[in-house]
Amino acid sequence: MWRLLLVLAMAGMSVEAWADRVFYLAATGQTEFHDSLELSDGSLLLAGQASNLDWLPAGIPVNELPLSGIQSSASGATGFIIRVSGDLGQILSAVHFPPNSVRSVFRLRTTSLPGTETGALFISGHRDNVANAGYYLARLNHNFIDGLPTAPAWIKNVDTRGDQDNGANSHKAIQPWDVGSDGRVVYVHGEAFRAGWAAIYRLNPQGQREVVEHWRIHWPVEGGEWRGYPASAAPVALEHSAIVMKSRRVGQLRSSTAAQHSNLATDENGNPGRRGSWPDDYYFQTHCELVNPGNCNTNQPGYTGYRVGANDTQRVGAVVVDRRNNHFYFGYSTQSRLPGGNPDFEPAVVAMDASGALKWWARLYRETEQNSPPDQYVDGLAIDYANDRLVVLARTHGNNVINFWDGNQIALNPGGQGFQNRFTGTNGNIHLSWLGSYGLSDGRIYAATYLGEFNEGANVGAPHPDPIMGGWPNPNAGWPNLNTTRCRARLAIFPNGAVGVACTGRRSATTVNAYQSMPLPGQGLANWNQFVRIYKPDLSGLIYSSLLTGHWDPAVEAGMGNTWIASVLPLEDGLLAVGRHEADDQGLPRGAPVPTSAVPVWGSSQPSGHSALIARLSVDGDFRNQRIFRDRFEP
Repeated sequence: MWRLLLVLAMAGMSVEAWADRVFYLAATGQTEFHDSLELSDGSLLLAGQASNLDWLPAGIPVNELPLSGIQSSASGATGFIIRVSGDLGQILSAVHFPPNSVRSVFRLRTTSLPGTETGALFISGHRDNVANAGYYLARLNHNFIDGLPTAPAWIKNVDTRGDQDNGANSHKAIQPWDVGSDGRVVYVHGEAFRAGWAAIYRLNPQGQREVVEHWRIHWPVEGGEWRGYPASAAPVALEHSAIVMKSRRVGQLRSSTAAQHSNLATDENGNPGRRGSWPDDYYFQTHCELVNPGNCNTNQPGYTGYRVGANDTQRVGAVVVDRRNNHFYFGYSTQSRLPGGNPDFEPAVVAMDASGALKWWARLYRETEQNSPPDQYVDGLAIDYANDRLVVLARTHGNNVINFWDGNQIALNPGGQGFQNRFTGTNGNIHLSWLGSYGLSDGRIYAATYLGEFNEGANVGAPHPDPIMGGWPNPNAGWPNLNTTRCRARLAIFPNGAVGVACTGRRSATTVNAYQSMPLPGQGLANWNQFVRIYKPDLSGLIYSSLLTGHWDPAVEAGMGNTWIASVLPLEDGLLAVGRHEADDQGLPRGAPVPTSAVPVWGSSQPSGHSALIARLSVDGDFRNQRIFRDRFEP
């Protein structure tokens, strides 16, 4: 199929976009989709949860997966994966766990690079109602291409300790992990922003914790703890290693020598004077030796006045592996205190090679004695293979002069602009998301934009000059008030480096090619909503932006604010978005239905309550033609 499209494009002939397809799962009870994955034959996997599976079509292959040691007894929920045709026309097959066991299948990952033959399939999901609840990791014994899975090849129960809810700061809720092309899984264990335990471990291809050569904390086979690196120099046999995510603990993301701690470097945006070789040097006056460290926690604050906060476990918001070389990247936040004693949260992104050696780290803002009072978090990471970039999704709670890098102040992009350069307006007690594009090898920042949708009644500026914006105000004109805009962790990176996101906003800007448009500011009322969006690879503008919310009455703003888009996936001609329609306390659908289109036999135009929602949205014009050149595997 794609070769025919390529011939047509090279001949200058038009290529018709696939029609938009938006619908609900035709099912009773509670259902929702969490994630999706495109297989190398063009079919799609959809992962989620349901209170029953009566909606599966008769006659399709269906396998019940054994728990194989997964510890969970979720009530009223069944985790499932369905395989559907690429046009969403039919369900082809399904696998699921036993009813009332695991709550969900939440994440789907493979060992393969985008556009190549599908590799081994890995999943994760929620574990409930057991003493050490959290999430599970599993490698399935088939990937739907080489056969329908019949069982996990291995499983790992991940204990998230005190993180037992679905909050944004819960490792159980966000399930940060990824797998490399070698089948090794880097994952996060434990609780965030508490006093207990949190760590990053790596599993070998057989699902066992393994020794990582250049990590600095290791557990010997005979017990105890050995601190040092490389691991091959240990005087005893080692069982496994970890990066312990505790800001006060010895030997983690801090310098172990005075020379490392006093090192002066240039930050990711070319500013000299950043002190320390590791990100957690920020909070301490001196280094912390690996052997005989003494009390390393009294020598606070660090060189700008920051010290660590009351709870020392750190929140790891995202992990991603580059499947070309198995280098891995993680983003985290530390509970901190400003010089005056007020609480704060500081972000960092860390890059390591496959051996665990540090490549680089980035703070996401400039370290100065003014500090950065907003709370800041890393929510998502993704690899842009086309441009050798790491795309960072971060979030700030509060406005201040020192915040994430402005889109028009990037040293390696002189004269460049982000679609939204900075946090504007006077609303400070809100959350805004932010995207940054970093070099995989050098850790320098190349582009950035904020994601902050307009507040109702905002003092907007002049219209945006790009025709695709259809007269929407330019977020870089004037000083408009914004409102909370939070995006999901799963980023969709297209083959040309364009970045897709799913977010919650208020007066969310939409493009002229949107499936569901938002009226311009001042033209009717709007409420909270879900939107999906594609940014240009350099984050300077939009390619596509559409709402996915209940069809509302702009005169009274009733009917919207009733959906949740969990993730987005790049497709041949646009993107796939999956999530749910929300129900009220009586189990009835909230608000009005999302406008539906081309509903297949297994779908419905109406939600039944808490109902799974799916949208296959096409993107017109030059962007679609660029997609034709995708290096897609064909058997």
